[in-house]
Amino acid sequence: MQHRHPKTRLQLLFAYTGATLSVTLSIALSVLLFWSISENNYYSALFAGLALAFELAKFMALPEIARRKQRKDWMGALSATLLFVTLATASILGSIGGLQSDTQRVQANIAEQEQKRVSLIEQRQLLLDEIAENQKAIDKYIALNRIKNFAQPLQQKNKALRQQAADMQEQINTVGVAHETPMTALLGAIATAVGKDKATVQVYVFILLAVLLDLVASFFIELIREENQFKASLVKKKPQATKMEEGVTPPKPRKPKPKKSVTLEKPKPTPPKLTVVKPEKSDTPVVETTQLELPVESNVINIKRASALEKYAIVKEAVSKLDVGEGVYKRQMMKAFQLGQKTVDKHYRWLMRDGLVVQDTDTKLFYRAA
Repeated sequence: MQHRHPKTRLQLLFAYTGATLSVTLSIALSVLLFWSISENNYYSALFAGLALAFELAKFMALPEIARRKQRKDWMGALSATLLFVTLATASILGSIGGLQSDTQRVQANIAEQEQKRVSLIEQRQLLLDEIAENQKAIDKYIALNRIKNFAQPLQQKNKALRQQAADMQEQINTVGVAHETPMTALLGAIATAVGKDKATVQVYVFILLAVLLDLVASFFIELIREENQFKASLVKKKPQATKMEEGVTPPKPRKPKPKKSVTLEKPKPTPPKLTVVKPEKSDTPVVETTQLELPVESNVINIKRASALEKYAIVKEAVSKLDVGEGVYKRQMMKAFQLGQKTVDKHYRWLMRDGLVVQDTDTKLFYRAA
């Protein structure tokens, strides 16, 4: 018959850590989703309090189920199980409601931002069309030698319109663009695989996550309860060696029978086998990709001391050497020329103005123009 030994401190540390993490994650997830049910702060606080009460009562019912089963109180165990299932169901349903409400608000915000961005793009395009029409008229007036009275006013007007277009482009860049997160991409892939819409898959995934958290918490809580009960039983089985201190007269000692001394030989420890692991040589070549390179005739000191127009001339010369359709990235320009974010943004506006760089309206990436 094998005797069980108490678990080590490391095993108990893992059990307590797992129980703490699973219970904390379950409570935090439920509270946050209950909070998202309503936009009113008072109702949100009320729902969050309900979620906290449900979760605490749920995890308090878990050890009660095991205790009543041990006492063979089957009706009590059944009632505790029903309470746990009811609280878990209420917590999951409330969390799903908060998840759906929060998703709808996020989608509405994304639609509003996208509509604002489209409106700004249309307004900027109108300005660019007006600038193009004015430029045609300027060219005609210059050909007719009517520069002072007709061409110069239009040139001043185009200058103001270009400034407005540049300011509007900055507004377009600051408007948040809806990007697909890894979680939404994963949900979309699962929805496509099972043939369901993304909202239904989102609900199923959350239910699975909530059930898994409850099962993990149940496992660790039951493990801790069983270990504490086992240690308590060991304490009760210890021999009563302090009867004389309590005033109880001990029985007369009997002559002890000679016992055979048994010597146990300690097993010799086997030396551990040492394995030498040789480092594997990596055959993968290191590929360095650069889009913008610093010109040979300039260095970091020169470009830092140069004026704004001189810096732009250096950047313009480097961009003009790129092939048509090749990417022009801001981070690489900042790293290659030791420039700041604001300076690079200004240079990109000038490059687009000079027709050296174009921007994709879908990906928002910049490319070398034709």
